Amino acid sequence: MGQYHHPVCIEAEEGLSPHSLGCGLKEGEQGFTRPGTPNAMVALVCARGGNMPADCSQSPLVGRWAGNRVLVQGDYAEDEDIPNWDGPALSKLYSAMRPADEREPWDGMPEAFWDSVPVFADISQEARGFLEAACNIRYFERTQQLYDGKGKVVDSWTATHFVRVKPKAKHFGQCGVAEYVIDTCYSADDLAWMKKQYGMRPIDVQRAPRSGDWHGLLPSEIAEGQHRLIVNLDTLEYLDPARFGQVPTLAGMVGAVPKDRDLPILAKAAKGNEVLVDIAGALFILLCHPERRGGGDIPANGDAMQGIDGERGKHARLFKGVEDVKGRWRGGRILGTGEIRHEEWPTTEEVIERGTDISDKALRYLAAITHY
Repeated sequence: MGQYHHPVCIEAEEGLSPHSLGCGLKEGEQGFTRPGTPNAMVALVCARGGNMPADCSQSPLVGRWAGNRVLVQGDYAEDEDIPNWDGPALSKLYSAMRPADEREPWDGMPEAFWDSVPVFADISQEARGFLEAACNIRYFERTQQLYDGKGKVVDSWTATHFVRVKPKAKHFGQCGVAEYVIDTCYSADDLAWMKKQYGMRPIDVQRAPRSGDWHGLLPSEIAEGQHRLIVNLDTLEYLDPARFGQVPTLAGMVGAVPKDRDLPILAKAAKGNEVLVDIAGALFILLCHPERRGGGDIPANGDAMQGIDGERGKHARLFKGVEDVKGRWRGGRILGTGEIRHEEWPTTEEVIERGTDISDKALRYLAAITHY
């Protein structure tokens, strides 16, 4: 069994349900999905402000977790995981995402278990709406069923998938009808697979984004916004999106990485996984617990990598010097800065002047785990 995880914010008392964003619940499933929970977390921690397209200020999702304590919480957590922790019991925090009306005791559970578990709101639907416009995707759901040998349904569940679309709708003559079209990144075989395996229909592609935006982010708009960093306010360590080869705006951090990045570290990444070396992945991994407690947990160091299997162990050397990256910001107060002062938080310029850039360490760590 692997460990399951929810990204949560302590002060906001909110969290994300990975299944709703097309991710699995395991650490690796989320960390290796783009877009997914890591991308939504970037928007959630960024300070509001600015009226340019890349600031995404029209979205109520932006800034909901800014300046607050954020972590990726596993269900195998222990109360002592974060020294001097002043917050809900870490061993019960994963359960905070269970709705109040579904909190029933089960075998082996103490009767008073739920008394000390806070109720965190699931804001995954708002995150889906934001990502549809910001990342030019469309989420769709399909109910799947499991049958026994006699053809009787013994189980059913709803799975969430997404498909990439072009940012602007296509108009048809003068009839007043417009619809979105699928991105050219897919081959005919890809489309056939999604139709057969996931039941994708034309309406899953053609509709407008659920965010209510008129269109998705255009390539020309990604640079039109405030210059941002992601900083741990408790330590003033920060990540610089420009060091990741990404445009240093909210849209640039949330969206897909440019295909032509000139980053020497990518030569050490697993071929095909270079897209995982991004600032969203760095933020996600900095907020996970460093210890590997389940089969789906991402390794923090070379020893953990070698402990999985011999093939992965060949890349253990890549972790040298970056063994302290995973979990480094866990439970910290996280902010996506802005050029404009908001609340009493430091601006981008002030963080650069006073803080410590750990982008290089994060990049090297991410290159190592692309081989996981």
